[in-house]
Amino acid sequence: MDVRLRIGSAVISLCVAACGGSPSSGGATAFEIAPRDFVVLPCGPGTASRPCALVVAGGKRIVFGAPAGGAHTMSADNLRQLDAVILFSLRARDLGGLDELRNESWQAGRAEPLLVIGPAGTDIVVEALNKAFEQSDALRVVEEGIPPGGYDAAVMVARTWAPDQIVFDTGDVRVRAVRGGFTTEYNQIARLDLNSCDRSPELTDADDMVTVTLGCDETLVDATWPLTKPLAIIRND
Repeated sequence: MDVRLRIGSAVISLCVAACGGSPSSGGATAFEIAPRDFVVLPCGPGTASRPCALVVAGGKRIVFGAPAGGAHTMSADNLRQLDAVILFSLRARDLGGLDELRNESWQAGRAEPLLVIGPAGTDIVVEALNKAFEQSDALRVVEEGIPPGGYDAAVMVARTWAPDQIVFDTGDVRVRAVRGGFTTEYNQIARLDLNSCDRSPELTDADDMVTVTLGCDETLVDATWPLTKPLAIIRND
């Protein structure tokens, strides 16, 4: 079957009811993901007013937004494979859970320093959090042993985004900062727009790509925050 037809079908229904799955009582999201899928999973408390989503595309895993409690709704498998955290802002409500993502993904076995991409000043926040957890990291190693990913993987590294700038690019997955949020393109066939709701979204054409939008204004988006069920854009099962 032509992949574009499959994408269109998934987008029309948003695959919310069909895909099922929701944060389990154990804090993990029960949702099978194939290597070439492009899906969005909820993160953070379901009642949170601030945006938070785990985007999985081509095996890459990126968390957008880090409100408190986000790590507790993610599976150990997703935490272990986390590639980056992208912050909407440096307001406390948007990064209150950054330390949880740092610590829980390391404990889950993340093998590389965690990339944190945010606005100007993110480097100061990241440096301060790494410093604050130095003793905690050492105690964890002494009391529990070194996590599977190694001691050096505990830290975060910072990168700053600016509007209309590509902030994450692996060839098949490309994230661009835009006014009001971010766009994530996968293999130039599908795009996800994430709007923080702090500013009106920048609505642009995506050529012939299928586009799904998450935001606050029900008249402009396909789904609104908080996301409570998995959203499939491309499924390859």
